Amino acid sequence: MMNPASRPPAPAPDLAGFKSLMASMPQAVTVVTTLSPQGEPVGATLSSVMSLSLDPPMMVCAFDRGSATLACLPEGQPFLLHLLAEGQEALAYAFAGKGGVEKFAQADWSAGPFDLPRLANAAGVVACRVAARHSGGDHVLVTGEICAIERPDDVHPLLYFRRALHPTRHLRTPA
Repeated sequence: MMNPASRPPAPAPDLAGFKSLMASMPQAVTVVTTLSPQGEPVGATLSSVMSLSLDPPMMVCAFDRGSATLACLPEGQPFLLHLLAEGQEALAYAFAGKGGVEKFAQADWSAGPFDLPRLANAAGVVACRVAARHSGGDHVLVTGEICAIERPDDVHPLLYFRRALHPTRHLRTPA
């Protein structure tokens, strides 16, 4: 039996291959919005989002460490996660860039739950409060306790796959 301390080091991962593999995993396109400490709207596009728990209902969002939106999400802070719909590609790109309140100039939005910026016409909106933050390499995982959900009928979400945005209207719903 080999002693764990005497094992050879693991080979360095192929980062280009890893990025290519991750690009082949379809992801929902989301925008997280909240308010800065000064009360200004902030938001960021995310594709690394997942459900965490049903009891209590929770989600996980992965933010780049340098995200201005992440800086506005201490524990207890409310935020809205918007599942973008087909036709909201411009919003996905606008909120993916740097900047602050000017991102909202391109968006149709109003005050939503917690008086946070709520983007119109999303395929779904989840209101959360930050439960915890966890370091993960060059990202920070934000766990959100779900407070409310809006899910309109007949709105098709937007997907990110192979470094491009894709509609889902053509996908069939199982009977």
